[in-house]
Amino acid sequence: MKACLLLFFYFSFIFQLHGADVKIKQNESMMGSTAMTYDLSEEKLMKLKYKSQHGDSEASFRLYQYYCFTKNNIYKQLRYLERSASQGNVTAQFNYGVFLSDTNPILSEYYNLNKAIYWMEFAVNNGNIDAKSKLQELKKLKLKLKRMDRRKNKENP
Repeated sequence: MKACLLLFFYFSFIFQLHGADVKIKQNESMMGSTAMTYDLSEEKLMKLKYKSQHGDSEASFRLYQYYCFTKNNIYKQLRYLERSASQGNVTAQFNYGVFLSDTNPILSEYYNLNKAIYWMEFAVNNGNIDAKSKLQELKKLKLKLKRMDRRKNKENP
């Protein structure tokens, strides 16, 4: 539960910064909860799943948001976030790279610096301006970790 809450707040912030636009349902107040904003009818859910399976990156990203903010299902969140990134969604590429580089102990099983750099490079190459600074940060971290590993190996031959 802590992981879901952490992801909720973390990605709420990311989406605000990186333009994940979601249309508010008609006749719903702007004061509604995030879960209500990202909720889907059964019919809409099925249509989005079909579109996602057939290459629609926006549908995949919308399903990611649904499982992140409404269902709190981390496995499906990641499935659709990675799919959307693979399908060329630049926001998904950036967000997936951020997620994979998160050092929070709750998310440690997903940490993969090399994969994070890979996706951040995609985001940069596809025009995400914010990804440039994040990519530099990740590459510096990788270099720092390599240096620390070399020192450790020298001390313990």
